[in-house]
Amino acid sequence: MKNLSLKYITLLVVIVLFARCVSVQKYNSFVTAKHSPKELKKDVDFAYKKLKKFHPDLYWYISEDSLDANFNNLKNSIPDSLTSRDFYLQFAPVLASIGQGHTSVKPPLLKQTREDKKEKGEASNIFKPFDFKNINNRLFITHNFGKDSAIISGVELVSVDNQNINELVKSFMPLTTSDGYNKTFVPEYVYRNFDSFYTYTHQPKDSILLTLSMGDSTFNHYIKRQYVKAKEYEQKDSVKSKVDTLAKIVLKDTIEVEKLSKDERKQKRVEAKLKRQWKRQHGYNEYTKLCNRNFKFIEADSALNVAYMKIRVFTKGNYKKFYNKRFEQIDSAKCNTLVIDLRGNTGGRLSEIDYLYSFLTDKEYLFIERAKMTKRTSYLYSSLHSGSVGGVIGSVIFSPILITHNLLKVSSKDHSAYFKFGSSKIKKPKENNFKGKIYVLVDGMSFSASCILSTHLKATKRATFVGKETGGAYNGTVAGIFAMIELPASKLNIRAGLMTIKTPYSVNPDGYGIKPDVEITSVKFGEDNELNWVLNQVKNVNNK
Repeated sequence: MKNLSLKYITLLVVIVLFARCVSVQKYNSFVTAKHSPKELKKDVDFAYKKLKKFHPDLYWYISEDSLDANFNNLKNSIPDSLTSRDFYLQFAPVLASIGQGHTSVKPPLLKQTREDKKEKGEASNIFKPFDFKNINNRLFITHNFGKDSAIISGVELVSVDNQNINELVKSFMPLTTSDGYNKTFVPEYVYRNFDSFYTYTHQPKDSILLTLSMGDSTFNHYIKRQYVKAKEYEQKDSVKSKVDTLAKIVLKDTIEVEKLSKDERKQKRVEAKLKRQWKRQHGYNEYTKLCNRNFKFIEADSALNVAYMKIRVFTKGNYKKFYNKRFEQIDSAKCNTLVIDLRGNTGGRLSEIDYLYSFLTDKEYLFIERAKMTKRTSYLYSSLHSGSVGGVIGSVIFSPILITHNLLKVSSKDHSAYFKFGSSKIKKPKENNFKGKIYVLVDGMSFSASCILSTHLKATKRATFVGKETGGAYNGTVAGIFAMIELPASKLNIRAGLMTIKTPYSVNPDGYGIKPDVEITSVKFGEDNELNWVLNQVKNVNNK
């Protein structure tokens, strides 16, 4: 029996590998070829069928009749053959009409052949070094993580290859959506992800002309795509010089270490370990040199003692140690004001926001209700269509465990399945929970997990919200785990959430974000109006 199971698993792995090992050349031919109307209409039907099968709340913000009409109109509007990119431009607005930000689509992009990687190196997105931001409907580069010194923080991007930025952004808007009906998310998301939308809608090039503006000066500047050669492709004639250089570095370090005493060497190891731990706790990004989690005390004068926590995204790193340490510091400092900055935070781990909330309440709480799915085996589809060969093989091998896991975690009711997260049970607050005043800074890019946390703080009147309406909805979202649905002909890739995640709280009307108590819409590069408002408020209260 054991040998039979092993043969079965081996056969499945071989089938999966064979099915997925399509040559790069063949894949690229799909990307560049024109697909017949018949093929594309089949893609439309395939996509809608999969969405109806797996999406737990497809008609949350749109009626079934309206969505049926949208998909039918799309099919009827395909009279000629289209490339995958052109089909994406027609398909994406229909998917966006569902009104759920986690349900998205992207076109297939050309892949590099092994020979090309060997010759040039691994290609990166041409805009990779830049962070973008919308300031009064103008596109600014807020960070440059590359080596191009001509582009500095605060420069405005006016055009790309002589295409006006405003026209480009306007063309990108219909390709994505927020959760529900709010108007804050899409503009911010498009500006911030300008690089992705440009890549999806334009042919790849190794050089692009940017028109930039700084103050009263406007100038043109070319940026070039970066190629990084993997070790296996490095030229043999450069190996010796690299080895010699490495040997010199090692020799230098060895001599320096030998000069140190035993206690000094031990201290150096301790410092290195502490540095690694600090990076893990803060979610440090080696490329951008930025942290996901940041903390400091703001003490502008004796009347001000404010703890400030900036969380860029709830991913990566040892969040438990970070929050444990920070709230110990807050408690020891007898700080009575906490600012949690969720601006630009698009979400992340449910477990992390649950853990953070346990420091922000003094009452027992249920963080989320059981998550609704269309069927108990949704996990398997998600795993078997992850887009990763390793992930698929792992899913095949461990499918018995996944099925058992589902049986234990998922219950059925009213023709739906309900998954029980660890956050779906009553929990107690931390003993050193923060009891002071909380301010939460939000904007249109506050989405998904950051909105689930915000819903709790808003519903319990635990915090004052400052900024703009969040992009994510107050009444929940469809996310959790995701299915990657590849359309057979066009190779468009749909990302769809498989779980409806809601807190115990809801408001009417449905479909809007967490509204700020203090709305601040004015924006100027280099100024922080939201944080300044909070600090002035604290000063005024303390001076009374």
